[in-house]
Formats: sequence, C-alpha cells, structure tokens
Amino acid sequence: MDVRKFALDFDLSPFLFCTDSVRGSRIVRAAVDLGVFSRLAKEPGTAEQVAGSLGISVRGTRALLDGLTALQLLGKEKASYRLLPIAEALLVPGSPDYLGDLVQGSVLDQEWDRLAEAVRNGGPAEGVEAVERQKRAEEFFPLLIRFLHVVNRGPAIAAAHALGAGASHRGLRVLDIGCGSAVWSLAVGHADPEARVTAVDFPGVLAHTRRYVERHGMADRYEYLPGNIQEVSLPESEYDLAILANILHSEGEAKSRRLLGRVAEALRPAGRIAIAEFLPNRERTGPLDPVLFGLRMVLNTEEGGIFSAEEYGEWLAEADFPVVESFEIGSHSPLLVASRGKK
Repeated sequence: MDVRKFALDFDLSPFLFCTDSVRGSRIVRAAVDLGVFSRLAKEPGTAEQVAGSLGISVRGTRALLDGLTALQLLGKEKASYRLLPIAEALLVPGSPDYLGDLVQGSVLDQEWDRLAEAVRNGGPAEGVEAVERQKRAEEFFPLLIRFLHVVNRGPAIAAAHALGAGASHRGLRVLDIGCGSAVWSLAVGHADPEARVTAVDFPGVLAHTRRYVERHGMADRYEYLPGNIQEVSLPESEYDLAILANILHSEGEAKSRRLLGRVAEALRPAGRIAIAEFLPNRERTGPLDPVLFGLRMVLNTEEGGIFSAEEYGEWLAEADFPVVESFEIGSHSPLLVASRGKK
C-alpha cells in the first residue's frame, strides 16, 4: 500500500486557525449554515451568483466570501470564488473527511464558558451531572475522532517513518491503546504491509475504528480488543510496538503509570513504546498549545493533565523502558519512543 494515499495533500493550518479562533470559527460556521461550501462545490461563482442561488443578500455574501478567501479556504479570480482543496475536503457535506458539523455545532468552544467554575472546583463544573457529561461525550466523540483523524494524519505518517515501519522494522505486531480512529497504527500499516494491529478501546469507539480500518483497506490486518484500557486483559510478551497516542493526558498520572506498566508486560524483549502527547516543558511555561491544553483537561476530566517528556521518561524507566528518544513529527510536540535498551 502506498502511504501517499493516506496523506493529505494540502496545508491544514487555515482550518486549524478557524477552529481555534473565535472570529474564524464563526465565519466558517455561518458559511456552513448558509450552504456556501455546498454551493461552490457545484461550480465557482461571483458573489451575485452565490447570493442568488442561496437567496441571501449580495452585500453580506460578498463580505463573507472575502472573509473565507482571507482565511485561505476559497480562491478568488476576477470576482469569481472557488473552493480551495482544504475546503473541498473538509467543509463539503458528503466528503469522507467532512468536519463542517464540528465547527457548526460549536462543540470545540462551548465548555470554555465554564472555565472559572472548573478552576474553582478543580475539575468539571459542579451542577453538570456525570450522566449529562457522559451524554455530551458520546455525542461529541464521533466528531472528535473525525477531527483527530484529519489533523493527526501527517504526524502519524512522520511517526511511522521515525519508527522504521516497513524499513528497519517489518512485520510489526502493534498494540494500539485507546485507538480512536486508529490513525497512528494505520500509518504504520501503510508503511509496513506485513504489520498486524490489535486495537483497544471502548466497544462504542471500536465501531467507528472499524469503519476507518475498512476505508483504508486493512480489515484483514486488524483485530479488536474492546474494553476500558485500564482493565482490559493484555496478552504477555506478544507485541513489538505499543502506541499510546493522545490518551495518557486524559488518564492522569497514577493511571498512566499503571497503564505503562501493563503495556510493558505485553511487549516482547525488543519491543518499544511510542507516546504521542501534549508535552510542556518541565516548568509548564510553554509551549503554548500543550500548556493551554492543560486547562482543557481541567474542564473535561477528573484526573487528566499534561506531563513533560522528563516525567514520562521517569514513568517509562519505572516500567523498565529507560531509553527514551524523541522525534519531531510536525506536531505540537515530538514523539517519544521508549525501549528497554537491552539486547
């Protein structure tokens, strides 16, 4: 399989800016609500043509289309607007990677209004029952999986390369813990056609995982282990590589250390642990994205948090994985790869 088929051929930064910016997200949401991207997917058009087909004002349409052009979602030539590849892939309903509903529903920022209360309580705001939080999580998670699958595809390809998948390491037996869309292990699978993966997550999540695996033609190379990652039984000494991508931050320190110990037992003597996480410096003064993500953990979890590479290194050493390397993968933080360092 060609890993290039797994990659995105456009820069994601305009969309990431829109999801992370109040003005940007509101502009994109208005365009989704009005059907602007669907209209331009049919054919390019001037502000007058787009406004006429949608039954909205020319003045407002022109300003909106210019805003979308400035956001690098549309192209403009001689007063005619067209979709750029990023908008065509992510903002036209029916696209495999459609994320318009993520922006449209304002799910990325609705919890931030509760930040002061969450800080006061040291966790999710009081007055929101656990059942209600679970309901919100279940509604949001399918959207989150789609978002993370898109934004992590490039870093996942870089991670597979750093791990030597298909090059220095072939026929990998991979354990994907808290797999979500399986974007990280799918990248390994594309690079190493002989790789086989065991994907671990809640049953409701694995229903979505299967669809992504089938979409990428790897249904016969995956098996599934449903359950809570803290409780599911893992076979001993069976895997060459364990992937923990963007999962430990939600578990917190105690659970993460316990989980790393269990994962270590599931690996062969030469096995490795790959951790993709938000990594602040030890003083938690930067980088900005990881540090601010720590507040997201206060908003949404009881125990979750952000931890430095040094802290993960200490926990990995406890699990008898004392050798830790880091690799830049084009993400907010480097990939950590740990081994026992023994022959």
